[in-house]
Amino acid sequence: MVLNDSANPEIVKNKKAQQAAKKTMEELCETIRPGMSEKEIETFAIRSLEKNGSNSWWYHGVGALVLLGDRSTVSVSGREYYASEENILKETDVVTIDLAPTIDGYWGDYARTLFVEEGRVYMDNPASAEFKEGVSAEISLHKLLTEAATPDMTFQDIFEMINAEIDRLGFVNLDYRKNLGHTIEEHEWQRLYIEEGNNSVIGYVAKPFTFEPHIKAAKGKFGFKREDIYYFDGDRLAIL
Repeated sequence: MVLNDSANPEIVKNKKAQQAAKKTMEELCETIRPGMSEKEIETFAIRSLEKNGSNSWWYHGVGALVLLGDRSTVSVSGREYYASEENILKETDVVTIDLAPTIDGYWGDYARTLFVEEGRVYMDNPASAEFKEGVSAEISLHKLLTEAATPDMTFQDIFEMINAEIDRLGFVNLDYRKNLGHTIEEHEWQRLYIEEGNNSVIGYVAKPFTFEPHIKAAKGKFGFKREDIYYFDGDRLAIL
């Protein structure tokens, strides 16, 4: 089972990379403005991640995956991703940013959908009803995970529980593989996924894991994503 910070040096090192991602997201909130392209936002994110300590990118060499507006519903592998120079942020819009810093081989993985309303950027408190519905659904899914997940559950159990809740909320899972997250590893190919058919017991795997539902309202225009890294500190799920 994954131990707490003081007993597990790897958790501490992953937390350092995750803090770099969180700091970068804060800087993006202060910097993003209408008229910027995906490519411009990606460039700023990479520079910020490097300033905050990242010295490589674990996700197929992609440090920041940026999708604006209608492209927020697109689910794409890092192998195929490109940042568009033509897709421009509007006065009222969304931008999903998925950050993948690595500090001395240890991963961070952090994503947020940011909301632009009349030129101002918000992370969690937009005014638009559609935006509010999206962020509220994401927060409720993370809350369900932290309240219901136990070390003896399998990744399949989490997959079923969360996808049932996504349906109940009136949303759809946009992920191209329908998974909801993955373990934090040393190499990409080692990842285990929160996916259908994965009967590995989370506590026995003993690795931190991401939770990153990518969803949209059944009749909605925009996609929403919120990603954090979790680990079990004893029987309690903690956020990195």
